[in-house]
Amino acid sequence: MITGRDVLLTEKRDHIYIMTINREERRNAMSSEFMERWAEEWERFDEDDDLWVAIFTGTGDVAFSAGHDMKEDIEGDVRGGAYRSRKAPPRRRPHPDVLTWKPTIAAVNGYCLAGGWMLAQSCDVRIAAEHASFGIPEVKWNLPAGFAAQPEYLVSLGVVCEMLLWGRSISAQRTYEIGFVNKVVPKAKLMDEALEWAEYMCTLGQDAVRAHKQMIYRGRNMSVAELNALGRDLFYWYPAKKGVVWDAAEGPRAFAERRAPKYQ
Repeated sequence: MITGRDVLLTEKRDHIYIMTINREERRNAMSSEFMERWAEEWERFDEDDDLWVAIFTGTGDVAFSAGHDMKEDIEGDVRGGAYRSRKAPPRRRPHPDVLTWKPTIAAVNGYCLAGGWMLAQSCDVRIAAEHASFGIPEVKWNLPAGFAAQPEYLVSLGVVCEMLLWGRSISAQRTYEIGFVNKVVPKAKLMDEALEWAEYMCTLGQDAVRAHKQMIYRGRNMSVAELNALGRDLFYWYPAKKGVVWDAAEGPRAFAERRAPKYQ
């Protein structure tokens, strides 16, 4: 069984950071070691100015993540501890609902169940292989699924009830149809599609991307007046002001010169 830092693999491709849960023998279930590594790597991604977009996925083509490793509670992990005795969430987050203000992509390569759903939900967009299936089956094991009490991620209250009260799984295609997944692709093309989204993100103005992400998450419970004030604060650098944000002038300049912008 894979243990230590290898439970989460990382790869940097230019401005893209790929994180892969590497517990294929346990269907990429979330162990204590993994959760600690997950927190560490999201913090690393958030603080590295050279990293602009993250992709999170799982090894193999069977499971993205089958959720919390319940066997660990019974057996104890390799260090003799138990999952619930450790701090699972990332140590440092810019907002309770998000991991980072940088854009994030979940590449769902198989079963996405229980806590696996939570991992996918924590990303901004989700791309699923066509064989993937999704579910929140905690009721089958008499466990909590507090992360699922966010119907805006599920679109339909009826689907929320089906998944939470009956504990049923749904296909990647149906998950796309209800709006939780952004795109479904053949499994052989999953990472190519995720990388295409990530590479395109790297061509965009990152100041605007991160400000808009803050507006999405922080503005959900704001009044129109509060949202307008937030927008003024987040876009303090627009119109472009000399010496404030270099990229603020690069976009309009590139448009006027009919060329692709070169953001820093």
